[in-house]
Amino acid sequence: MGSSTTLLLRRLHEQNQTELMARARAQYRGPSEAFLTLAEEYEALAPRLRGRFLETLGLSSEDFESSQGNPLLLAVSAETGRFLRNMVLSQQPARILELGSSCGVSTLYFAEALRTLGRGVVVATECDALKCTQLRAHVKTAALDAYVDLREGDVFETVAGLDDTFDMVFIDVWADAYLDLFRQIGHLLRPGSVVLADNMYTAESAVQPYKHYLDDNPRFSTTTLDFESGIEFTVVVS
Repeated sequence: MGSSTTLLLRRLHEQNQTELMARARAQYRGPSEAFLTLAEEYEALAPRLRGRFLETLGLSSEDFESSQGNPLLLAVSAETGRFLRNMVLSQQPARILELGSSCGVSTLYFAEALRTLGRGVVVATECDALKCTQLRAHVKTAALDAYVDLREGDVFETVAGLDDTFDMVFIDVWADAYLDLFRQIGHLLRPGSVVLADNMYTAESAVQPYKHYLDDNPRFSTTTLDFESGIEFTVVVS
């Protein structure tokens, strides 16, 4: 990975962690000492238990973005980012569809891997205008413009305008929209396409319809990977 991209991603991951902690503290209605104890308990939990832990506090990862003020970065973790990069390097997809790009951290991992391969494009989708501005700036800083096609606007409207197949898809939008969105992109998938969906643990209740749909459909082979947020790894069989 190029040094400029590495430094940019490191800064964005640090910014994301700072923002999330600040927003979580603002949402928590108890004393600071208790919040610090809860934060330590959260970090010590197995990944698959973290979403349930947040629910016991009346929180979810999606609550953090819905608050007033500037939108959060809401980046994938560095561990997840490295996984996404390695998936691209191993699968060598020509076309990647990213549903919910936020400020572009996962986009950078995808695009940097495509640059290493010397070909391919990630079609990034994001409805928030400020986030799109930040994404474009990050992509430009990393000199990855040639590998990113940003589609600004409602993700359902964006998907409705796509007519070519994708080798890889990454889903990271509002969790309760996963199933409807996945059904809408069904015709864009081919046998062998890989679909990765984030937040299977941190938004466990909301993603259950999506998970059940995959489990019950013989067209797909799926399993949940034990990353901190939980990633559903699905292969299109037919």
